[in-house]
Amino acid sequence: MSELVLREDKDGLCTLTLNRPQKLNALNHAVFKELDAHIAYVEAHAEKIGCVILRGAGRSFCAGHDLDDISGGGEGRDVAHFETRTIERLSDLPMPVVTVVQGHCLTGGLELALGGDIVIAAESAKFADTHGKWDLVPVWGMSQRLPRRVGRAKAMEMMFTSRTYSGRQAEAIGLANICVPDAELDVAVATFAKDVLANSWRSNRANKKLLNDTDGMTLKAGLAHELHRSIGRGTEMAERLARMRK
Repeated sequence: MSELVLREDKDGLCTLTLNRPQKLNALNHAVFKELDAHIAYVEAHAEKIGCVILRGAGRSFCAGHDLDDISGGGEGRDVAHFETRTIERLSDLPMPVVTVVQGHCLTGGLELALGGDIVIAAESAKFADTHGKWDLVPVWGMSQRLPRRVGRAKAMEMMFTSRTYSGRQAEAIGLANICVPDAELDVAVATFAKDVLANSWRSNRANKKLLNDTDGMTLKAGLAHELHRSIGRGTEMAERLARMRK
């Protein structure tokens, strides 16, 4: 039986791939259990990993929560809490997390994608929140992460209408950081990851922590936090400057 989530580790880059392409990588509890185990691995080996990529096998990133699981009553409150915590655990990883979207990125799939820090989309991407279409209410973070990503008004538009947004439209509203033609997606992701890994991993992690720790603060409080809580200059600075001056 094939693994539902694949992991590849290479030169500081950890790639997690949803591997249920025949179901457009729809999420069920079994997928979440494997994803959670891989996240635990990343946490345990964090010093050796400078960037995480989350993507989907086949023609789609993720078509969302497997509706057969929901309608069949197979996912109770405890399961829902576990799945929510798994996305939170992904979001809390100390290193940058990049979500790669081609094809469908719907509802639960969008909630999972928003657990990443950066979204790179192909033009074929189809983003939507369809909770309202199925008489559902989110529990995996849509109501919190989507408005923080695109703004409250645009989030309400997406949630109230269940409309689909292309990769280019997602880029325009800030849902995707970058959108490229489908044929260029893998190169764009590799280039972005290379740029991330070339920087100080310590600095990237500290910057992510500063952004997360000050989210929701007033400007004055955030500035004070940065001034007094920043970990400042690292041990690599002299070496990096020397390389630049050669």
